[in-house]
Amino acid sequence: MNMNRKQRRAMEAAERKLGNDDMAAKVALFGKLPEECTACTTAFDKQNREMVTSWNVVVREEENKVNLYCPTCWDTAQDVIANFLKEMEELQEAPPAEEQEEEEQEEVSNES
Repeated sequence: MNMNRKQRRAMEAAERKLGNDDMAAKVALFGKLPEECTACTTAFDKQNREMVTSWNVVVREEENKVNLYCPTCWDTAQDVIANFLKEMEELQEAPPAEEQEEEEQEEVSNES
């Protein structure tokens, strides 16, 4: 589609405006950053560079909520999730309990 210069500039300006609105929404959510860990209530210092770089922020835009997690709670949550996923995977790979019982009964019958 051919556009003249005026149309192209108008379209680019509209795209920039949309980008600015999106950025403004994100900055507004940053203002809702808690002052402590959402899980354990350890205090968070926004001026502490180490805390700012090591803590994790989870933004739930649909709920308009910002959660903040200290490294200890974040690592614990990640371990819990990993273990849960591993258990789910093992359950999916294992045959249902009924099949296991049938196999065990067959083994006992074959041994007799």
